[in-house]
Amino acid sequence: MRVLAIVLLLPLGALSAGAALEWKTRDLQLKTEIGQEQAVAVYPFRNAGTHPVRIIALDPSCSCVAAEPDREVYAPGATGEIRVDVALAGYVGHLRRSVAVETDDPDEKFTELTLTLDIPEPVAITPRFLFWAVGEPVAEKSLAIATADPARIAIGAVECDNPRFAARLVAGPPGQYRLLVTPPDTGKPVDGTVRLHAVVGGREQVYIIYLAVKAPAAS
Repeated sequence: MRVLAIVLLLPLGALSAGAALEWKTRDLQLKTEIGQEQAVAVYPFRNAGTHPVRIIALDPSCSCVAAEPDREVYAPGATGEIRVDVALAGYVGHLRRSVAVETDDPDEKFTELTLTLDIPEPVAITPRFLFWAVGEPVAEKSLAIATADPARIAIGAVECDNPRFAARLVAGPPGQYRLLVTPPDTGKPVDGTVRLHAVVGGREQVYIIYLAVKAPAAS
């Protein structure tokens, strides 16, 4: 499993305003890699106060996030960190997650830690829908399929759930394909889906493409 960790090394003290805990940062940004299953961010801090501080609870914004401090109580002058793990399966694009930190510090009981992730799209399909209007000539239509890294992404079989549609995959330059689809006829509405199988970073993924012969919208 590929895991990428980020630890920000900045001078302490910039983010305290009377609170006992001084955070190096409360907001991190991370770019992940194709096939990466998990991202890890670490938020270091120091107890700059005169009394111990206890971490009471960590409340992630999503079930895909797990957070844990390196211990529960921090004496005055002690340093610590909170580790945040984010499961990336099923996500692409811009992802923002947060963790609410609750402490017994009377000057700042709650702190929000945020993490912004840039997750590359391994397989781009343009468009994701192919439509024909009822009554238009029966003609083959196509869509483009492009992989972000041909060395690590393999495009496999295509399967159509409606055998009345004829679908075929044509390979182009490395990492580029076209899916060609012909409807059975355009005399009446009909729909279907194509399942495109791919192996991304050693794991199989399935992409859904929608097909339809549609009647004109009622005016």
